[in-house]
Amino acid sequence: LPISVVTQTLAQLCPAMTSVMRRVLLVDDEDPVRNVLRRYLELRGWAVIEATSAEEALVILDTEADSVGVVVVDFHLPGLSGGALCRRIATEYPMLASRMLMASGDAMEAVSALAREAFHCPVLTKPFDLLDFVHALDDMVATA
Repeated sequence: LPISVVTQTLAQLCPAMTSVMRRVLLVDDEDPVRNVLRRYLELRGWAVIEATSAEEALVILDTEADSVGVVVVDFHLPGLSGGALCRRIATEYPMLASRMLMASGDAMEAVSALAREAFHCPVLTKPFDLLDFVHALDDMVATA
């Protein structure tokens, strides 16, 4: 079945669960990138919580982890890195460990492979196709 059919069926059967699952914590320090992703996700039916740093994301998760379905993290964040944030999330919020997506501006395959291995999450290389991005999130929700 296409992801859209699965998502629609879930929405009909469990509307409260689907609304949580389609809520994304978007962590990126670049305002233009975060704004474009937020607008695109909202157009596709996602609720978006924004954080500009790993530290801000952890504060948000302290009170809202149960209402977050997916976490999108920029690999290169100031302060606590995106990789360190993913490790903390996996440890402190294990229910989100399989629902993280990392974005990186590094086109090097070695960096992507290292991130996938170290953080056990898919990595999208910036710039990425917005439809591929949303499909990756939809896949995470469908398999959660």
